Amino acid sequence: MTPQKLPDYKSPPVVEIVAAIQFSPLPRFGMAEAITVARAFEGFTVVDVPPAFAPIIELPPGEPPRQSFKLDFGSPPIRLVLESSDHRWLVQLQQDRIAVHERRVKNRPSFRHVRPRVKKITAQASEALGRQLLSKEIHPPELVELIYVNRVPGDRALKAPAELHKVIKVLSGEPEGFEIEQISVGFSSILETKGGDFAGRLHVQAEPSLNPETGVPEAQIQVISRRYVHQRAWATVLGECHTDIVEGFTAVTTSRMHEVWQRYQ
Repeated sequence: MTPQKLPDYKSPPVVEIVAAIQFSPLPRFGMAEAITVARAFEGFTVVDVPPAFAPIIELPPGEPPRQSFKLDFGSPPIRLVLESSDHRWLVQLQQDRIAVHERRVKNRPSFRHVRPRVKKITAQASEALGRQLLSKEIHPPELVELIYVNRVPGDRALKAPAELHKVIKVLSGEPEGFEIEQISVGFSSILETKGGDFAGRLHVQAEPSLNPETGVPEAQIQVISRRYVHQRAWATVLGECHTDIVEGFTAVTTSRMHEVWQRYQ
């Protein structure tokens, strides 16, 4: 059976792709471990060592938030942030998560670049730490997160951030006699396994912003897929997240913008 081709565009608005894998935590990831890892990444420099992110949790529908209380007497968990010399790649590593960012520099980022880079970065970090990250035997992957950051500049198709309804289908139409200055919206959709079990969620966040380089108003759209691994290969789950995002982005954006982005598939 030939796999179904995903929607594609000649000029998509994606400016950054982030692939993150959450795994069974390391026994420790402090400054000593961060320095050891940083030395293993030739061509990368340390950008920051901020506090670690909280674990990602996607609860099944109807399940109440989990109450947790944790008291630590030692140093707070940290996160190592590394950047490549050409500013294209960003790597983040903490006690329970590794993330790889590809940012638009000369060419637009692509999932074809990101997936193999995650494997390479994981292998480098594993060798530096002397522990096999993301293996089923030690530090198995638990959840995969894939993020596409899109920026839609103001032009003939989108004159102002207030016209976000021209980009996102759920916002179609304008109220009469009510002038909107800005629109922000966020919504999610449940993701399921092939057997119909809860797998995670697809999140869409759209809001007005300013281009960090030009200061020109634009619309920023983040599409985030989070799926639990459930003892499968994390690369397979990452591929499913990519399908979620491409199909989801096409489903929630308008045909008018598909023409602007030159959809051909």
